[in-house]
Formats: sequence, C-alpha cells, structure tokens
Amino acid sequence: MYNYEEAVKQLQETGSISLMNFKELPYEDLEELLEEIKKWCVYANGNKDKLEKKSKKKDKKKKKK
Repeated sequence: MYNYEEAVKQLQETGSISLMNFKELPYEDLEELLEEIKKWCVYANGNKDKLEKKSKKKDKKKKKK
C-alpha cells in the first residue's frame, strides 16, 4: 500500500506525484502530505531535500501507546 514515506520519496526523486498516487494514500497520510507540501512551498522555496521524510502523526501515535 502506498504511504506517506513513499510519497515523499517520489516527490524528492521526480518532483511530482500523480493523482492516482494521491488516491492510494490513506486519508491521514494524504492530509499530512498536503500540509507538508504547503509548508515546503512557502518556507523551503520548493527545495525537494527539505521535505519532511517521516510522518509526524505516525510517530505521535507510537509514543501514545
């Protein structure tokens, strides 16, 4: 299954992501990825290397358990 980390890796390598890949992402991953892309465009000036590579929401869930 396509996930947040794979989407970021694809964005870093190719600079793009298809709508089919967006469709495959679970809702939480999609929401987080879109928020990260917003920050990346504004604050990182589109530098692909500055995309957050790990999901922050998944890390928070693991810490709660």
